[in-house]
Amino acid sequence: MLIVRKTELSSRKGKAFLYPLLFCILITLQAPLFSLTQGKELETVIVQFEITQDMIRSKEAYTAAIRDAATLAMKDGQADLLIFPEYLGVFASLIPWNEYLKTERPFELVWREIALNHPELTCLSDLFISGSAETEEYLNRLWGELAKENEVYILSGTRFNYDPDRKGLMNQAVVFNPNGQIEYRQNKHFLTEFEEDILGLTAGDLRDTGGFTVKDHLIRLTICRDTFLKKWETLYREGDLWIDIKANGVAYTPDQADLFTKALPARLAGTPIPYGITACLTGSFLNLLWEGESSIIKNNPGSRVSYLDTSTNTAQLEILRKTFP
Repeated sequence: MLIVRKTELSSRKGKAFLYPLLFCILITLQAPLFSLTQGKELETVIVQFEITQDMIRSKEAYTAAIRDAATLAMKDGQADLLIFPEYLGVFASLIPWNEYLKTERPFELVWREIALNHPELTCLSDLFISGSAETEEYLNRLWGELAKENEVYILSGTRFNYDPDRKGLMNQAVVFNPNGQIEYRQNKHFLTEFEEDILGLTAGDLRDTGGFTVKDHLIRLTICRDTFLKKWETLYREGDLWIDIKANGVAYTPDQADLFTKALPARLAGTPIPYGITACLTGSFLNLLWEGESSIIKNNPGSRVSYLDTSTNTAQLEILRKTFP
């Protein structure tokens, strides 16, 4: 407790001390509750990537598609952080199996033919594990070069990475720094039934979600279905930007739009983090489809979040750029 004597208040010296103190207190009370950590502006670009059948035919085609998207993202000037969506690296794992992917047919039929010709692959996870090391090396080189060339942090979406310690295949997000090195990894925790039962993925550990820093700003991350977990509101009690990367594997209907509001917009409102970004995968491959609305939102204390920007098309490539704050 602060005790101020009457004699001090009546003195000229006491008033000289008290008035500036009261002024500072009033300014503090009037300041916004949520704001970006003081520091330099954060220039962020979202790449709502569109996957195509053609880019899976070779590493050269895949590399060209990624580079073209990065060039488009950087055309309006330098950025601090590029954001790509979930599953983007997973498609690189399928390049060695391109001969089975040349015709448009259900994914289940493709896998059945591969398994018939490769009896050593007893399940889908075996297919991804068999080429995990090679795909990891290729993607690290591709994204590392892009980050270094553009002097930018890149959240490269997710890939399927084999964890030898846990003996499991993880859906893993990987961040590269401007030196072209891996800055941060985070595994998806709340897996879908398809990921768990069909793909045989292993869930990540919620304790390994510390985030990464860009220009002194703490960036928090969740991967698609993870964002529905209310537990993040307890885990993420500090941060400047929360990013949700998605691969929404259905058409973006009004029902899906409503479901999206229960993800990052709902979670962000329960934290002191001032801004949020949702980055979606779009496109089609075999009989699979991805659509979704990418967005930039602001956390408003005591009220709902507000949308600063959204993608205009939920089914194709689009770029969103935002300077925070």
